Amino acid sequence: MRKIAVLLLLVSIASNVLSQAKVRRLPSIINHPSLDVSAPYISLDGNALLFVANNGQDGALNILYTSRESDWKEPADLPKHLNTRLNFFKGYALSADGKKLYFTCAKSPVIGGYDIFSSELTGSTWSQPENLMLPINSKTNDGSPSFTGDGNTIYFMRCDKMDQSKASGCKIFSAKKKSNGQWEEPVELPAAINAGNSQTPRIMADGETLIFSSDKLAPNKGGMDLYMSKFKGGSWTSPIALDFVNTEKDDQYVSVAALGRYLLKESPGARKNSEITEFLIPAEIKPRGLMIVEGKITDNTGAAIPAYISITDLATNKRAYSGRPSANGAYSIFLLEGTRYAMSVDPEQSNVSFFTRSFDLTSDKIPQKEKVNITLKQLQAGDEIQLNVSFKPNSAVLDASSDDELKRLSRIAKANPSLKFEIQVLLNGYTEDTIRSSADLTELTVDSIHTRLDNVDTVLVRRTYHNDRTLLQAQAVIDFLIAQGSDPKNLKYFGNAIPATSPENRKLIVKAVAR
Repeated sequence: MRKIAVLLLLVSIASNVLSQAKVRRLPSIINHPSLDVSAPYISLDGNALLFVANNGQDGALNILYTSRESDWKEPADLPKHLNTRLNFFKGYALSADGKKLYFTCAKSPVIGGYDIFSSELTGSTWSQPENLMLPINSKTNDGSPSFTGDGNTIYFMRCDKMDQSKASGCKIFSAKKKSNGQWEEPVELPAAINAGNSQTPRIMADGETLIFSSDKLAPNKGGMDLYMSKFKGGSWTSPIALDFVNTEKDDQYVSVAALGRYLLKESPGARKNSEITEFLIPAEIKPRGLMIVEGKITDNTGAAIPAYISITDLATNKRAYSGRPSANGAYSIFLLEGTRYAMSVDPEQSNVSFFTRSFDLTSDKIPQKEKVNITLKQLQAGDEIQLNVSFKPNSAVLDASSDDELKRLSRIAKANPSLKFEIQVLLNGYTEDTIRSSADLTELTVDSIHTRLDNVDTVLVRRTYHNDRTLLQAQAVIDFLIAQGSDPKNLKYFGNAIPATSPENRKLIVKAVAR
């Protein structure tokens, strides 16, 4: 038995070491032993990858695309209308979900020498390329784009000279997207970054960490080296060299998925070929990680339903995201670690249910992805709506953070006058004592017990302090709804409290049940 325990401990230790390995080689389906592979660009969700391989006739280079749900699929060449000899060959990028390709090409129609184009993946088919046009493209050479997770900010390089394999005289620019979908005029990044030939910008998922390459900055190990700058306090920090991956050769084409743990880069393989390798980013410079929340918003038949998505940072009470799902109901949102968020999905029609949920990303470990499929439907008797409602500590007073949630409930109650709504507040975590031993024991129950002691009729008074505020809390919700114009005749409430099996299992559930 002891040997088994020791073996399990060793396995556990080995597993932890491997999970944080400093260098990890991508699988052989990508790192083919007979090919040179390079220039990896991974989508922020980590499920799509572009790279270059010499798998063409006589070793010609091609751009390949692969994706995964669990394991990587067999990589496939991009179609000829995207994989042309007029490309700046490694100047490509992917959208956050890997469904949109951006690449650099001199094929007409162009505004300058090389322009940035886009193509969308539908099923297994890539669309015809579209030029991003002015003001992103100019009369010079523009390429190697990189986008923030929401797609609303682009970073790219603008160069004096560019051909199929190299560029020179480059500077890095950024531009933001207007509310109408058009791009603002690009802005040149500061001189500390643009020191004469800065190229291939990669904005990390956190939107504040930029990796780029240059042969004009110091220190430099040789050729193009990689550098990092962070946007803090309204300005970019002085670039630092990424010496954990820089070599005496050109180090330029890299990418990082949303979790921000590993940097993908080409490196020498065992057979003297080039392979794609993951390098663990040192903790002191690691970008802030993001969790991807994705899913579909549909009605009860499975059809897409028009809706509005909003996410609020609860620490600052500021809007972190606002948008709508795609035409098929799909959505994908990136949430930055280190805070708590409230997510709400509201339908266009007032008589249709809504959805809310909170996410706590303050722990040391956050998941890479959270799948949240949402059904919005016409309410019927028996339907339950889970409410993201909270109260001030040790009280039945509604916290101001609950206002938006209860306004949504009031809207749907008024839009469904034929239904009655029962507000249920359920506490899993009831405690009591004969004295007020905790600030949580705000309620007092007094019982009179009639008994006979020494042949004398006696009334004993028993006081019990407890934390069952559920009826008062339910009444507070009712009062709020009435103040918002809900019909009191259509509202009733219920409260109940039970002991928790352990303190960490304590939970307060607030919901509305249609009757």
